[in-house]
Amino acid sequence: TRIHDHITWCVVGVLQGVEHEDLYDAELNLIGTRESQPGEVGGFAPPGDIHRIRNTGTRTAISLHIYGTDITRTGSSARRYYS
Repeated sequence: TRIHDHITWCVVGVLQGVEHEDLYDAELNLIGTRESQPGEVGGFAPPGDIHRIRNTGTRTAISLHIYGTDITRTGSSARRYYS
């Protein structure tokens, strides 16, 4: 994904593959990384949820994202995209 943050909390469960997450501060400095494997569950809540996600494994990554709002009403779970 592009670097972004969210309008609501989210719980993420990885079902297949490896989901790599880069974490950023408000000035877009890289402050950490996380590699989530199948069976792992994590989450986040704004503020402080600026990140980007990519697949670093050899298999297709599949993850389940559960958001704390109806994103069909808001149009997206993202609040902002950063360049």
